[in-house]
Amino acid sequence: MNNIRLIQSGILVLAMLTVSACDDPFQVIEEVTFAESLGIVLSDYTRLESGVYIKDDAVGTGEVTTEGQTAVVEYVGYLSNGTSFGSGNFPFVIGSGNTIAGFELGIFGMRAGGERWIIIPPELGYGDAEQASIPAGSVLVFNVELCRLDGVGPNPDCGN
Repeated sequence: MNNIRLIQSGILVLAMLTVSACDDPFQVIEEVTFAESLGIVLSDYTRLESGVYIKDDAVGTGEVTTEGQTAVVEYVGYLSNGTSFGSGNFPFVIGSGNTIAGFELGIFGMRAGGERWIIIPPELGYGDAEQASIPAGSVLVFNVELCRLDGVGPNPDCGN
């Protein structure tokens, strides 16, 4: 009798986990169909240990990013359906937590002057918090150029 109750309890827990997984509003990068306009072929990207995907369009010639440096980037942000949710230039201190974690992880290791695509899973983006034009649980796609580090870079006009 105890074995039957144990099996029933296990089935109940498994069913609850399955239902809760179905209610998960987060998009999964590997399951997303990206808009054709983004030109994303996921197999061309490198998956970082964090789950962030990166692809360099151009490797920069400047210094490599390290924690504590001030990076200035020009970016365009997209939802997976191709809708742009923002663009501009953005200065931030790497490792300060002043931007979403996935963005910092995607920038880390770039060289100044480089251009990179970054695909960020929801848990390293805005998670289940809805932003002005970003639905909760969204995969985020950024096209970035790393203009300068600590005020020095190969493209002084970038990010102005």
